[in-house]
Amino acid sequence: MKLSKRTLAITVALTTGASSSAFAINLYVDTKTEQIFAKPGPNRVLMGSFVKEEEQSAKKQTSESAIAPPKESVTAETKSKESIEAEIAAIKADLENKTQELKTLDNQVNKPEEKAAMAKKGILPAGVTYGKRGFEFKTDDGKFSLAIQNRLQLRYATPFDADPRTLSDLEQDKSSFMVRRARTKISGNLYWPYLKYYLQYDWSQPVLRDANLTLDKFKWAEFRAGRGKVQYNDERVTSSGNQQFVNRSIVNDIFTVDRQQGVDIKGNLFPKEWYDFSYYAGVYSGQGIGQRLNDDDNMMWSGRLQWNPLGGEMPFSQSDIEFHKEPNLNFAFAANTNQSPCTAFETDTNSCRALTGFTVGRAGQYRVNQMMQETRFKWQGLSIQQETHWKDITDTLRSQTDQFRQINLMGGYVQAGYFFHNLIDIIPKNLEFAGRYAYVDKYSTSRTTTIGSQTETSGVMTYFFNGHSNKVNFQVSRLTAANNIVRGDNMRYWMQWDVSF
Repeated sequence: MKLSKRTLAITVALTTGASSSAFAINLYVDTKTEQIFAKPGPNRVLMGSFVKEEEQSAKKQTSESAIAPPKESVTAETKSKESIEAEIAAIKADLENKTQELKTLDNQVNKPEEKAAMAKKGILPAGVTYGKRGFEFKTDDGKFSLAIQNRLQLRYATPFDADPRTLSDLEQDKSSFMVRRARTKISGNLYWPYLKYYLQYDWSQPVLRDANLTLDKFKWAEFRAGRGKVQYNDERVTSSGNQQFVNRSIVNDIFTVDRQQGVDIKGNLFPKEWYDFSYYAGVYSGQGIGQRLNDDDNMMWSGRLQWNPLGGEMPFSQSDIEFHKEPNLNFAFAANTNQSPCTAFETDTNSCRALTGFTVGRAGQYRVNQMMQETRFKWQGLSIQQETHWKDITDTLRSQTDQFRQINLMGGYVQAGYFFHNLIDIIPKNLEFAGRYAYVDKYSTSRTTTIGSQTETSGVMTYFFNGHSNKVNFQVSRLTAANNIVRGDNMRYWMQWDVSF
């Protein structure tokens, strides 16, 4: 039913109060619901300005009273009131009919009876969206959600792929095309919005990489249990899909504590203050993810303290693809201790590994203590970060006088990238250039003799089609390896396409 302007004016008078003293009122119609409002708002279009019938009649009667007999004026006023009251009654009836129609339409759309019946059967109404986490299914009440995302990383490497640790590694000639990573991630919440779950499976190197539950109701204290990355250093915690380079530096395999099974807690304190801090602390079995049980009663203990003086806490993701308008700076220190048969870890079914010169030992054979210092900075397309690592390995089965009872390792890297479109318009906006230098030194107990060393000098060019979700890289690296007598070097070339969907 379409309403006349006079009817609309009287409707507004009823809803906003007939006692208003305004001379005229603007009316707005909602283009979606076709309801009439006296105030502007979303989806509301101005219909025009209307004068209230009472005021218009009163003014007309006042002007006519000067030339007309009083009796006729009273009669006109009475008729006017009767007419208004009759139309008001008609409008009220019409509004009741419209309200009933809306209720009927709402029932047809939402069907509460059907929803209740479906809920009893365990069937919940849900919606499907697509975003950064892939396809996401979510129930209407928000209690359950499930996001599925797949990722492929296709790489060509020549003359070899793995980081060289010895002189003989530099002599490899194994140019290869490979599916370096093929993974499926499943994440979401259950029962409450703050109870999160996360699963990740690798199809190219079959293993369940992550399986954990997180309670993140409070930003200052988020609790996690299960299998996942130890929050130790940025280069390892940052997903391989969010790296600035084709792959992590030569430092990673030596100093990573990788994924473990256990519990941890993290939080952010005093956000947006100059003393903004983030902390991470955890205890784990210390065997990696390949072994279900610990080798003894010793646990891995890990902690990280991060100061966020500028811009707050940054997520673990490299390259400034967000083009931070304000500078963002984080400093961090971390420490880790463990006693196990392992001197290194890898996310694999056989996760307990041995560094070059070691073997996988007996239960509790190696006491490993390590520390790390880290800096991260992002601003207007520029990103700079560095890490310095120290690692001490003690073979508890060797005698106190054995010069190889204790081995010390030191390493680090510094890398920087920039989107030069900010300086030169002809360069594509999504094209980044970056460089990196990394080193690893291995010492004997006395730290006077270098047992071995490696260096990496790399440059990379990356084009981001859709941020880290779809990008291509070309990287060139000069790699060296040396013992205390001989030093060698070689070049390595990588091309890679990384896409998430």
